[in-house]
Amino acid sequence: MATYISKIKAYVDGDVDFLNDVVVQNDGTGSRIVQWNLDSPTKPTDAQLDALETGAAAIDNEISLVGLRSARNVKLAESDWTQMADSSLTDSVKAEWVTYRTALKDITDSATSLDDVTWPEKP
Repeated sequence: MATYISKIKAYVDGDVDFLNDVVVQNDGTGSRIVQWNLDSPTKPTDAQLDALETGAAAIDNEISLVGLRSARNVKLAESDWTQMADSSLTDSVKAEWVTYRTALKDITDSATSLDDVTWPEKP
């Protein structure tokens, strides 16, 4: 199920300033208080937002992939040294690192978020 924030993003079809344009708060009982400071579009009903589930889920998915790619890029950067020409690694060990780095690059083929990723083992 898509998040309420992503449903609002799908409704306005773009970026939303959640500090000024639309403020979403929890009242402490699990209900949302939404302060809608936009003239257009008008404030949606919950039913209108629920109808945007597919588009909002796609937004949530993209946000998850951004986080996954960011974590993956850190791991790639940490292993860049293994591929340098002046690395003291043997050819066979260097090849193991190539395999590891390839698995990192392909991680988004199998995982969609940090919650469901299985990181490859470093050589």
